Amino acid sequence: MIRTVLTPDKQNVSIHLPKNYVGKKIEVIAFAIEETVQQSEKERILTHFASEKTLSKDWLTPEEDQAWKDL
Repeated sequence: MIRTVLTPDKQNVSIHLPKNYVGKKIEVIAFAIEETVQQSEKERILTHFASEKTLSKDWLTPEEDQAWKDL
């Protein structure tokens, strides 16, 4: 696998592949790093809210209240 980060100065970008990649099907993905950071933060928030309802079934019980009453 080859991974590189670059800052293009124009819309066209070319890559030089190793010989062993020639003739193989490869995948090239382009995305702005800033986009992945924003998406990761959104995913964490959504995961939190999605988990809250499921976890509350275990948390909101008389047994849990009893276990935590002295804290």
